Amino acid sequence: MIPLYKNSNSYALRFGDIDACRESFNENIRCKKFLDEQVAKNFDGFHLTGNFLEESVKEFGYDRTMWVIGSTILERKGDGRFRKENVEWAKRLGILPDRHNYEFALNSHSCIVDDLAKDIRKMYAKLGLFTSEHIIKSDEPQDFTDKLLILRDTSLVEEKRTPENQLFLASSGFGCSPGKTGRKVFGEFLSDGEKTHFYRQDFIGVIADEYIPDWAREKLEKIIAQQEQMQDDSPKMGM
Repeated sequence: MIPLYKNSNSYALRFGDIDACRESFNENIRCKKFLDEQVAKNFDGFHLTGNFLEESVKEFGYDRTMWVIGSTILERKGDGRFRKENVEWAKRLGILPDRHNYEFALNSHSCIVDDLAKDIRKMYAKLGLFTSEHIIKSDEPQDFTDKLLILRDTSLVEEKRTPENQLFLASSGFGCSPGKTGRKVFGEFLSDGEKTHFYRQDFIGVIADEYIPDWAREKLEKIIAQQEQMQDDSPKMGM
């Protein structure tokens, strides 16, 4: 599956990403054509039938399918036929204004596009991913050191996008501290212990205690116990 390129054409030109940008753009066009064709085939005059959204996700991925639908909504600014929640959803996708975006906007009727947005949002919600509703709310930036964090869904490739893979135990890095200029956060995936790093902006925040799954709580207890054992076994310096 070709990765969705989210930056603008000008950014791609500046940083040498033009091939990735062009390839992604062509996939956007292909996704747009697929959806328009399926709407034409599956709209009976009153309702959409079939499971072509599932087929689109299988072929193009959630991100691109949502990108094309969301872009269509944003391109039709001021169109009162879109639900308010769908317009807000489209804005949250992070689609940058670009003079070429209209080229992969759907040709389908706005009411149909509105229904597509509603349906794709429901499909994505069924993945059960963690969101900003599941973090500790704070007016001040938090220190991430030794905290269980929630990765943004878009920080993970689609095939790895599960609630289990969103949980990341931070250990160190300048990105843990909101006051440092560095952004890297080192740690491990709680699910399998794989060590890696992300950037501070890749995280939604610290998971609230009431939303920590039982398996994750048990895993944390084992990690803490192992750390305490290592400290007890470490040589003590003489006085």
